[in-house]
Amino acid sequence: MSVRRKMGLQIAAMIAALIAVSAAALWGLNGLHTDYGLAMSGYEQLRRTYEIGTRLATAQALLQRGAADRDLALAAVSQASNECDLLRSGMGSPAWAASDLVADPRLLAQLQQSLDSASAQLSSHPQNISPDDLNAADNGAVGQAIAQVSTLSGEIRRVIEAHQQSGDARRHTTITVLAIFCATVLAGGIILGIMQYRGVVRPLRRLGDAVRRIAAGHLDLRIPESGPEEFALLARDFNRMAAELEGFYHQLEAKVSQKGKELILSERLASVGYLAAGVAHEINNPLGIIAGYAEYMLGELRKADNGSANAELLQSLKIICDEAFRCKEITGKLLSLARGGEDSRQNVCLADVAEQVVSIVGGLRDYRNRKLTLVTARDENGVEIDRESLTINAVEAQMKQMLLNLTLNALEATKPDDGQVRISLSRKNDQVELMVSDNGRGMSNGTLERVFEPFFTDKRGSRQPGTGLGLSITHQIVESHGGTIVAQSDGLDCGSRFIVRLPALAPAEVPS
Repeated sequence: MSVRRKMGLQIAAMIAALIAVSAAALWGLNGLHTDYGLAMSGYEQLRRTYEIGTRLATAQALLQRGAADRDLALAAVSQASNECDLLRSGMGSPAWAASDLVADPRLLAQLQQSLDSASAQLSSHPQNISPDDLNAADNGAVGQAIAQVSTLSGEIRRVIEAHQQSGDARRHTTITVLAIFCATVLAGGIILGIMQYRGVVRPLRRLGDAVRRIAAGHLDLRIPESGPEEFALLARDFNRMAAELEGFYHQLEAKVSQKGKELILSERLASVGYLAAGVAHEINNPLGIIAGYAEYMLGELRKADNGSANAELLQSLKIICDEAFRCKEITGKLLSLARGGEDSRQNVCLADVAEQVVSIVGGLRDYRNRKLTLVTARDENGVEIDRESLTINAVEAQMKQMLLNLTLNALEATKPDDGQVRISLSRKNDQVELMVSDNGRGMSNGTLERVFEPFFTDKRGSRQPGTGLGLSITHQIVESHGGTIVAQSDGLDCGSRFIVRLPALAPAEVPS
């Protein structure tokens, strides 16, 4: 159940409970009001009853004074009769009549009858009755009415007491019901509050703990997608965010590692460049002298041709010449690392460079038994790409040297007869991509990590071990032109791929 629906039900339950408490209070107050009104009405009837009794007591007192006050006594009885009429109308009201607790109406009728009898007795003037007998009859009639008043007032007091007891009972019942309702509502509110607290604060606290742990670096943390609907959705979003953060972190870590390796490689290349700038010229001149004198002696010995001794000397001098020229080649490559080549940059079409390199390498005798292919660049629809889109701003000689190094390395890595090297060009957004791939011996992970390091080579012990500077020079050339170079291989004997990406010229920058 969602938090919104749960809160709605809880609020509805609280409102229903408050309505029930209010209804119970109104019911109790209404009952108390009714009992209070009936009691006040009863007191009014009792007051009128006492008025009637007072009038009759006055009439009896006047009769006891003598026959002279008989008319006054009759007037008092008449007033009592009027009061009885008012008492009858009050006791006949709807509120009094609707009550279950009412006085016996026969008592009021008997009182009215007694008052009528007393009035009739006092209004008659018989001549044949003695004054004493007449006075006794008058007193008897009034006394009977007084007795009826006493009985009626007792009955009214009983009814009033009954209404008071009913009011007390209703008050007690109302208090009890309200106390039970209030206690129930209070307990329900506390329980709902605790449930709401647990249903909201616990997931929030769990989410807060997870956020703090994520911030501490535990990116693999995930929280259960349970609980109310809103928190389950929030947990799902949090887990997705944590997964994305973990992916970004690993990507960033890989990029940092890659950039670190590139920085180390750049530092090594810079060190080699500084070394080349300071040492190459100093070494190159002595090597030239050594190679020159060795060639001169070799020529003189060949002219003399004095037998087996000269043959050994010829072999020794040939080795000296070969190694001297090899050292010269190394110093030449070191000088290539130290040169920037910024001054001679121009617009260069890599397709033209690739065709020239293929033409040059195709004429080398050592690689005629291998297949070298230049793939024409095409877009995703198979249409050939305009050659102008493959134009970059670069030093053309360095671009040839870079592609020649990659192509010769690929050819050397393949076997005769079945070796295949492929050069492909394409345009990827604002970059020109050059890829040299082969089906040769491939590279291990260790070789891939160090392939661009200066003086590193995996050809040691072979017939042509190499200097370990060709790919370093290639890397330096690509970076100096603002590009990137990546080496890829699926493993040993699975071939290799070198992918070069260089900034392409915008169409407006390419001369028509």
